[in-house]
Amino acid sequence: MAFEYIPPVFAQPGMVQQPPTLAAPGSEPGPLQIREMQEQDVDFIARMLVEAFSDKFEHAVGKSRMEGAVKQTAGMMGRSRHVWHRYRIALYEGRQAGAMAIRFHGDNAEEDFQCGEACSYLGCCGTCGLTCLGLGTTESSIRLGECYVDHIGVDASFRGRGVGKMLLERADFDARQRGCTRMFLWVKQTNRAVHLYERQGYVVVETVNGSCFLRCAMGSGDFYKMQKQL
Repeated sequence: MAFEYIPPVFAQPGMVQQPPTLAAPGSEPGPLQIREMQEQDVDFIARMLVEAFSDKFEHAVGKSRMEGAVKQTAGMMGRSRHVWHRYRIALYEGRQAGAMAIRFHGDNAEEDFQCGEACSYLGCCGTCGLTCLGLGTTESSIRLGECYVDHIGVDASFRGRGVGKMLLERADFDARQRGCTRMFLWVKQTNRAVHLYERQGYVVVETVNGSCFLRCAMGSGDFYKMQKQL
């Protein structure tokens, strides 16, 4: 039997080799999956936000109003479908385990915050505190080619299982798909998540110490801006 010899193909000068198509982190079979936000995630995201940033919410609305903060956030998120595209939900064996929001240049949509609703859950003082918290945590200077990790949180029951790492890898993937070359985020200097971000390639590029406004809005004025090149 005769066999036809097929010579190997080598890259020639000027030839553009296409990189292999990679699956999005969390999209392949396994216990940990990541998908975009859906309607059934509203209550989970609301609770995740308040619990993951409990120190900031406690400072803003008071410890006795934390459950009210969850209900207010859920109501606001339920009306704000126009921002759902920002969210990624991590599922561990089918259970909601973590959430992340990322934003890109030009995405300036705001949640449907209603003062009357907030007052009914938080009272006037709590609503004022929540408004200041929102002002203190809003990032408006996302440049072209940047992806901002707005917030990320992992349910306490699922920590230590790679959920936060997978969410950050998904953020990198989605940012590259949009043509971004840089990621950035803000984190409290004492937050243990700083070490996770460093392991994922982030470095501190700016340090904020003692900001009076941030102390009033969030109870702390000491933050890092961390950045990563893609």
